[in-house]
Order: sequence, then C-alpha cells, then structure tokens
Amino acid sequence: MDNDHALSDEEFDELDAFLMSESLSDEAMDISTLDGFFAAIVLNPEFVLPSQWLPWVWDMEEGEESPAFESIEQANRISGLLLRHYNSVQEATSEGRYAPLMYTLHQEDGSEFYDAEGWSMGFMLGMFLFQDIWLPILDDHPEWLAPMRLLGTAEGWKELEEMHPDHADQRPAIRAAYDSIPEAIEAIFLHFLPQREAAARERVTATLRRAGGKIGRNDLCPCGSGKKFKKCCGAGPTLH
Repeated sequence: MDNDHALSDEEFDELDAFLMSESLSDEAMDISTLDGFFAAIVLNPEFVLPSQWLPWVWDMEEGEESPAFESIEQANRISGLLLRHYNSVQEATSEGRYAPLMYTLHQEDGSEFYDAEGWSMGFMLGMFLFQDIWLPILDDHPEWLAPMRLLGTAEGWKELEEMHPDHADQRPAIRAAYDSIPEAIEAIFLHFLPQREAAARERVTATLRRAGGKIGRNDLCPCGSGKKFKKCCGAGPTLH
C-alpha cells in the first residue's frame, strides 16, 4: 500500500462519512477533529505509534470503543485512508505549509465562517494525551497554544463569552484565533525540531544495527511513519 499520497476530495468525503456513520459511537472524531488531532500527534517530538492514537479516533472520551467494520476490506480501506492523511499532515507540517481542515459554515449574509471548535478539540486531545512533552511549551510559550485553548476547551469558550457576551461580538475574536493557528503550528514545529530529529536518528540507528547496517531506500522507514525510507528519515533533515 502506498501511504505517500494525499487524500482526494472524494476520499476525504469517504473517510468523513465513515467517521460519522453508525459503525462508530457518538464519541468518534469527525474529519476536522481528526485533522487537529493529527496535527498535535505529528508535532510530538517522540514518535507516537498508530496503536497509541487510533483508539482515540474511534472514542474521544475513553479511547476504548472500536468500529463495527463490515469486512476486512473495509477495515483495511479506512485504515489506509487514516494513515495517508496522517502522513499528509506530517509532511505539510514539516514543510511549513500546513493549513487546518475545518468545516465551512455559510452565514445568512452570504459570508463564510470556519468551524474551528472541532479542529481545536482534536488538537487539545492530542496534546493532553502526551502532556508531559508539552509542559515546557505551556509554561514558556502559552501564546502558541492560546488559539487552540480558546477554541477547543470549555474554559476557553467561557473566557470568550465573558469577554464578549454578545455572540456577534465573538466572531472577530474567533476569526483572529483560527487565523493564527498555522503560525502557532510552525512555531511549535520549529521548537520541537531538534528533539524530533534526534529521536528519528536514534530510531534509524537502532534499526540499522539490527539490520546489519542496511536499509533499502524503497523499504518502509524504520521510524514507523509508513513512508518509504527515501521519502522520510533517509531524505535528510528538512530545511526551514
């Protein structure tokens, strides 16, 4: 299976439809929440195994529910779509071109407004699951997490309502918050970059020892990304 290609619009719709289907509980993520969750997971300097994050896709509350797949083929299909989108988020983040995937809300005046709450909730969950890694950022750079906290937590929405009791007045603050998300993502990525590269080198070195020093460039990368080695750790560090 080639896990390097980004999902098409039709594949996004297919994955979103499954996540919203009766095969899953009401606690499953939708596609926007999933995108925010993946953003936090790929920013983590320590590689997070799919077995660690996948249960939370199906069940945001406890990470215990699992989907009722109709067949092995469907399970493989959905798993493949998830992994490809994960890799797309990882690649876009590393290249400084990540843009959050959010539902578009059409307003009565003809304008469009992004629903950033679901995306932000997914990001905050991905952060809290591994909060020890994130504590230095919470302490030293809370401004990087401010837009996600504002839009993705009950405390954030409470603060927003206290500052702007009239819901119409909340819109500029919400827009400013989600407009700042890509910049915050890039700042966090650069902050964790030295740790991430060191951890990746350590994984590759350990695998090389076990493999007798040889990894084919078309082999799957030992870091666990699902990509070919030549397109992952074998490509060398990304320049920013």
